[in-house]
Amino acid sequence: MKKNNIKLLLKNQWFHLIILLCWLAIGIILRSTNLAEKSASSIEIATLGYSLGHSFFDLPLDRVITLNQLLSPLQFESNSTPTDVIHQLLNEDTHPPLYFVLNHLWFNLFSTDGEIVSLWVGRSLSAIFGVAAIPAIFALGWLAFSPLVGHIAAALMAISPYGIYLAQESRHYTLTILWIIASMTCLIAIVPYLKKHRIIPIWLGCLWVAINSLGIATHYIFLLVLATEGLVIGGFWLRDMQNRFQSYWWRIYLVALGTFIGCLVWLPVVVGAANNQLTGWISTSFDLDEIWHPIPRLLAWILTMVWLLPIEGTSLFVTILSGVTLLVALFWVAPYLWRGWKAQMNDIENRLSFQVFVSFFVVAIALFLVIIYGMGRDLSLAARYHIVYFPIVIILLAAILAKCWHNSENQTEVEKVFSDKETGKIKKEGGIKKDLIITSATSIIASTLKPINKRVVIVVLLIGLCGGLTVINNYGYQKSRRADLLVEMIKTQSKSPLLVATTYQTHAEIRALIALGLELKRQEYQNNISDFFQPKFLLSKRQENQRLTPDSTLAKFLSQTSRPIDLWGVNFKVESSDLEAFNCRKYSGKKSNINGYRYRLYNCR
Repeated sequence: MKKNNIKLLLKNQWFHLIILLCWLAIGIILRSTNLAEKSASSIEIATLGYSLGHSFFDLPLDRVITLNQLLSPLQFESNSTPTDVIHQLLNEDTHPPLYFVLNHLWFNLFSTDGEIVSLWVGRSLSAIFGVAAIPAIFALGWLAFSPLVGHIAAALMAISPYGIYLAQESRHYTLTILWIIASMTCLIAIVPYLKKHRIIPIWLGCLWVAINSLGIATHYIFLLVLATEGLVIGGFWLRDMQNRFQSYWWRIYLVALGTFIGCLVWLPVVVGAANNQLTGWISTSFDLDEIWHPIPRLLAWILTMVWLLPIEGTSLFVTILSGVTLLVALFWVAPYLWRGWKAQMNDIENRLSFQVFVSFFVVAIALFLVIIYGMGRDLSLAARYHIVYFPIVIILLAAILAKCWHNSENQTEVEKVFSDKETGKIKKEGGIKKDLIITSATSIIASTLKPINKRVVIVVLLIGLCGGLTVINNYGYQKSRRADLLVEMIKTQSKSPLLVATTYQTHAEIRALIALGLELKRQEYQNNISDFFQPKFLLSKRQENQRLTPDSTLAKFLSQTSRPIDLWGVNFKVESSDLEAFNCRKYSGKKSNINGYRYRLYNCR
């Protein structure tokens, strides 16, 4: 018998491993497809440049430069060290250095001296961490609930449109997600100890402190994760106040102290980041007609963590059709998800774990609203900040769908109606035949509902997969700045040598111009065109009243350079009348916008 049990156990383990490998394969395929096809965003340029140990302030201002000079911050140099990475990052940016140092070591494996770093290499490390989140969420789901919840969570993570979007960015978000999952795993692991008033093991406490410290060293948004976990544990503490000085609570206090010390080293940087001009764009003072905007944005980010259909870069008809389809599907699955929610709340064995995740989600949303409305920092503006509760959304949905798969809610209803007491009453009233007829009818109804509930799980996963395909084909979660579209516009409208001019304010403008230059270089390489239009670039200091003075670099360039020239003002602040004095005529009557780039073409003849 023991041998048979061991064989059955091994068989189950192999089964779980094979299924998990399937989710991994799907996740790898989705995250690697078209990985380098999308143009780089300006924040990705920051990651690449700082990971190489370069400064963006080394680029000259008020001087016309070539494309190669513009892209010099993205040039790999083998003599650069992790110390250079940390130094440049802390001097110029607002992020902690862990991911950037790892990225630097990653570049050393695949880059050669003097080359412009590959966008594929730059994004691949983030994609690897994104794939690693699949087995990580599986382990958390299994630990907190069951293997089935683990598998559904892994499947949802593998196909998540939001997860794929983050994995295909050369940024530190996927590594932060791994730390969030790891920290939540520690939280779930200590819950039984708190429930039974037992001391948590030293190794678990030390592991939790280490994970939390690494989370802060990766992204400061992890502070919200720690605050949320602290408030969730605070709920346990309030219910157990009479024992607050017991030894098992002292171990929790030590974990909190260790985490605080791990965060303390970054406190001056965090304070500086909050007031930095690079984060000023989320500062908001709400007008009455805008005060409700963050709420639908929050709901949209939550929905698109699981579901998304083509809504960007498509016709209006396709966008509307996608939106209507998502709403119809949401209304269809909502009653089943509600039943699954209630069934999970009534599950005595897993109720506590479910309540912990629900509490985390509710507290995290509450903290976001406090920051948005109380502090005037609109975190709803960017999807990336919502990594704080992204893994929790996946786990909660997986736990609910697992109940749908088991059809527990229907079984509960059947048990209520046809309990032993009710069956006895039926027997008294109508005898055995009547009992058999009703019991058979009940079985038919239950067996009919069961596959419907399973279809809910399948529909959720299929629409999620469509969302993943939407993202990799660039019909959702598009870059905030589409350099590729602007390059296409330049190729279409320019037939002469060109100068791209940008007004400098912060190195955000530098990054945006470098992203445009990188896309020019990329299309030049792909189309096998040498020195694409011989483009030149100018980072111009902002002039008072946006006037073009005769001694400015642009005025001198226009006076001394042979014609014709096409001047592209990209996010460029200058009076058009000043350019007319240099015989530069507007190609169109007004400025145009392409996903974050405001541009205007002047033909100088």
